[in-house]
Order: sequence, then C-alpha cells, then structure tokens
Amino acid sequence: MGTSQSVNPSVKNNPNWSNLSKVISTASQNEIITDVQLKGIMRYFVNAVGGSSAGQGHSSTFGRAGISRAQRFMSFVSNVETVGFNRALINIGVRDLENLSVNDFINYLLAYCSEGNSNLDETAANSAMDELLKHILNNVDSIEAIENAFQQANIDTQIDWLCFFFASYIMEFSSELFSTRIFENDGNRVSTFNQVRDYILRSLEEINITIGIQTIDWNREQGSTIIKDFQTEILQIWQQE
Repeated sequence: MGTSQSVNPSVKNNPNWSNLSKVISTASQNEIITDVQLKGIMRYFVNAVGGSSAGQGHSSTFGRAGISRAQRFMSFVSNVETVGFNRALINIGVRDLENLSVNDFINYLLAYCSEGNSNLDETAANSAMDELLKHILNNVDSIEAIENAFQQANIDTQIDWLCFFFASYIMEFSSELFSTRIFENDGNRVSTFNQVRDYILRSLEEINITIGIQTIDWNREQGSTIIKDFQTEILQIWQQE
C-alpha cells in the first residue's frame, strides 16, 4: 500500500476523521460488511476530506494528487490513440524501445504520472496508479500485449480505468491513514478495505459520464477540469445531505 507518511495536523485534529475511524473499526469486526455500513464509511470519508469540493482540488488533505496522476495517465492513453504507441513511449522518456520490458514500461509510466511522494495524498495517488497498472496489465507478459491493451481501450474501458483508479485512490489513502490505528488488535484490514473498494466500484457502475473524453486535450487545463469534475462527481455520490 506504499509507505506511510506523516499526517497533516489538520487531519489529526479533525473530529470527522475520528468518526470515520470509528465506523471503519466497527465494520471491520464483521466478516461481511453491510451496504449500510459501507455507505456510512464513504459518507464519513467525504465529510472528512471537506465534502465533494475536494474533487476540485480545494482540500489540502485529499484530491490534488489524484487529479494530476489521472490527468497524466489519460494524456498517455490519448497519445497512444493519436500518435501511436512508440511515439507515446518516447514522449514519456523511453529511449531504448527495442529492449523495453514489461517492468520497464510500468516504471516509466509510473514515473511519468507521479510528481512527488512527500505527503499522504501523493503516496496514496502513486500507490493507486500502481494498482491501476497492475489491474490493466494482469497476465500481460510482453510489450506487444501492452500495446494491444492500450490501443484497444475504447471510451467505456477508459472510464472503467478512471473509476478503478479513483476507487483505489480513496482506499489507499484510507488504508495508509488508519492501518496502524484501528487494526492493531482486531479486524481484518485486507478484507475490510477490499470490501470497501468493491462497494465503491459497484457505486460507480451507474455514474453519469456526459463528456466525450476522446476529444479532450489532456495536456491542457481542459484535461484538468474534466478530471476535477469526474472526481467531484464520484465524491458527490456519498455527500451527506
């Protein structure tokens, strides 16, 4: 899940984080967490990060790193479509295309998408990007197979990738924040966070995407705006009325 970072004091002193810790701790005692509990966990999470406005990057705690990582990832995906896989690789710094391995590709793309690892938000976003690439490249054993995976990624697939990234981002952030606090004595950390992640993904199945992401210039402010709106829409699902 990455390396735990120091927590911003404003987070540590925020009672909403205490509320979130309590509901996660209670839920973790159950082998199967109910949807009511899962919804409560996400509601407290959104409240603690400052509401859905965190999706626009207005929170100093959560959201900003996710925007930058997702935008850069989509920039690479778009480049594969417009200039081809090899040129897209060169654009992210790959020079030796002939000897490129699967692990090399992952490391290059992670380095391109990541811009720092100095706080909890950045750590969580970097870990979530790593999880996304593992998800995309599961059972892939050659550069040719990677090329096919990205070239064949239609709009629905790209949206699925974004949903997986943001679900992982939320869970990586929560896991780093609470793993040493509420699972020391009881509760199954892995099972708890896997169930929350699955719930998030189920919640995002019907998310209303009205943008034509194939027309977006991901390298400009337009790309940032789309990711901000997408992240905000995700958080709004659990925004407390």
